[in-house]
Amino acid sequence: MKDLYGADYRKYEYIRTQAMSVCERYGYSEICSPMLEYSDVFRRGIGDETDVVSKEMYTFVDRGGESVTLRPEGTAGIIRAAVTESLIQTLPVRFMYCGEMFRYDRPQKGRYRQFRQFGCEYIGEKSPYVDAIVIATASEILNAIGIFDFTILVNSLGDEETLEAYTKAVVKYFSRHEKSLSPESQVRLSKNPLRILDSKDKTDIEICSMAPIITDYFTREAGIYFGKVRELLDTYGLRYEVNNFLVRGLDYYTHTAFEFKPVTGEFRDSIGGGGRYDRLVALFGGPDVSGIGFAFGMERLMMLLSSEHFDTTTKTVAIIPVSDNENDYSFSLFRELHNADIAAEFIHSGNMSKKMKVVDRLGCELALIIGDEERTSGTVSVKFMNVAESIAKSRTINANSVVQFVKNALK
Repeated sequence: MKDLYGADYRKYEYIRTQAMSVCERYGYSEICSPMLEYSDVFRRGIGDETDVVSKEMYTFVDRGGESVTLRPEGTAGIIRAAVTESLIQTLPVRFMYCGEMFRYDRPQKGRYRQFRQFGCEYIGEKSPYVDAIVIATASEILNAIGIFDFTILVNSLGDEETLEAYTKAVVKYFSRHEKSLSPESQVRLSKNPLRILDSKDKTDIEICSMAPIITDYFTREAGIYFGKVRELLDTYGLRYEVNNFLVRGLDYYTHTAFEFKPVTGEFRDSIGGGGRYDRLVALFGGPDVSGIGFAFGMERLMMLLSSEHFDTTTKTVAIIPVSDNENDYSFSLFRELHNADIAAEFIHSGNMSKKMKVVDRLGCELALIIGDEERTSGTVSVKFMNVAESIAKSRTINANSVVQFVKNALK
């Protein structure tokens, strides 16, 4: 679990703000579900045999004897809220969310046990057009925050008939190779066989390469649906590739599944993904309607966010009285700058040498220095901290024009 502060927190807020701005244009409204739910919300919604439920959830019995869980993902809680709060009286509805999730997972680069996700849920309309729009929305979010070098992996899990036939074929195939599978995949074979296709074990990957392909088991309807989704993604001009073994890790997915992966840089793992779910709303007592959603890992997006697209520094002005005699006068200028929404520091402790060291440590763009002469004449000495030429490093301005001067200087 990681503290989030300083430049990282500004990155987080930047990504969240940009993502929300994109989604608002697509008609999404914000929702915030509790971080703690009854465990059945996730067992029912995600699936008892998934890795998330069987291995990764933070579950405990509270003082009332109820089994409760810190939310491991966003969709199940959002759908539960949409049903119990009667938010789906008129369909379709679109929700976006951003917040903390918790999974007891092996820590590694870009993965934490408390992490943050930005996600969206589009409920109430089953259509390949909606699928393409949702994938395009997620892609636009990445572009909006300055991430362009990624590909979209897409697959279809088909309808229930497809999934039933394909699962039988997968079990039959992997049963012939059971002894060669990793111990984890041997367990999955009896509990959640499709998850073997997502194994990272080298031997499993080799065995999976010859596994049955789901497109061979599509019903006619499932094949037409997926073909239309791909056609619409082509119309959008999105860069994608079909991955026949992309199954995602949650039981509620049907039809379209997708994932986003970087194609350049050190980090090449998934940064987000999602898919369509046909049965989830009804599972929570709502109408028999379909939905589709996606989520991005915020920490992973923060890793990819380049400094050329996002400046983590805040341009700050330092107000420095030379002695205690100038403190009150300097403080009035400090308040004036803050009232004008300018980030400012009032540095008044210690001698001038110590004060200037603080200015350097804080990375201030300007130092506004007020001595006895400046206080008497109503002026301010300005020192530009990041200018190399000595002539341009400092000047004297009228105190009455300090706000406008600083605004121009920080542009």
